[in-house]
Amino acid sequence: MSKKVLCVGLCCLDLVMYCKSYPVEDSDQRCVSHSWQRGGNASNNCSVFAEFNVPIEILGTMSYDVGGQFMKKNFEDYGICIENCHFFEEYESPTSTNWINIQNGSRTIVHSNKNMPEVSFEDFKCLDLNNYSWIHFECRPYYEDLKKMIKYVRDWNAEKDHDPVKVSIEIEKPRMGFDMMEVITLGDFIFISKDFAITCGHSDMVSAVKALSINLKPGSTIICPWGDKGACAKIAEGFLVMSEAYPPEKILTTLGAGDTFIAATIIALMKGIELANAINIGCKVAGAKCGMYDTRGLVKLFPFLA
Repeated sequence: MSKKVLCVGLCCLDLVMYCKSYPVEDSDQRCVSHSWQRGGNASNNCSVFAEFNVPIEILGTMSYDVGGQFMKKNFEDYGICIENCHFFEEYESPTSTNWINIQNGSRTIVHSNKNMPEVSFEDFKCLDLNNYSWIHFECRPYYEDLKKMIKYVRDWNAEKDHDPVKVSIEIEKPRMGFDMMEVITLGDFIFISKDFAITCGHSDMVSAVKALSINLKPGSTIICPWGDKGACAKIAEGFLVMSEAYPPEKILTTLGAGDTFIAATIIALMKGIELANAINIGCKVAGAKCGMYDTRGLVKLFPFLA
């Protein structure tokens, strides 16, 4: 694959605290260990693409502060292109504190963002779309610009003198202050979270995918991972397909598992693997990630994706 995948979304500094148990309110306790990591959904997606040797670029916003410099170096260490990212002097890096309960691997996230600007349409317009085969958008509070970006890609695709760029969108947060049903109509592949599905009134992934698939544009696909229940998906005019989950022998942390599922599924789809097998691969790779502290080493377990 000579053309790149582009991920558009959040770049965040993660402070990860590994705790013997979930912290009790108003207590004082030591953690087992801690680390700085590069986080944010789109950023995490990029790490998985890089692990499987997919040419990958992030389009995000970052600060020139210490956190931003840490993330910049980490992106470079992973071989992730950041040449089109917008850096700011006047804003602090978004930061998340992640408490990992080492008894069961659960992660609890407290996020702070002091109004770091989102990726703008003006930033996006500077890109040469000839460089990309797939663009993945993390749905964030930049909705009007998001619509403009996707329309820009569609208009470019319509020129038909080049290979079209696939568009995927992740809808994770239950409430963004705009019509999420309209978002579902925009992409070729829509990834919806368990939390979003529940907010829409669905108690399981099957009912969510069946109900929400009516909002898809023709030929598009909706995909819903549901943690330890696996995942399911449906093409607009097609049948629903499902995959079981593949938990590791010991869960070390579920941090980044959903981001891993999305990236691994996209890689499988890019390789021409049919939908049912693609989400099955996504579940296997995400399950393996839950038995690891980061994405390093996944390619050794799934070399056929590289």
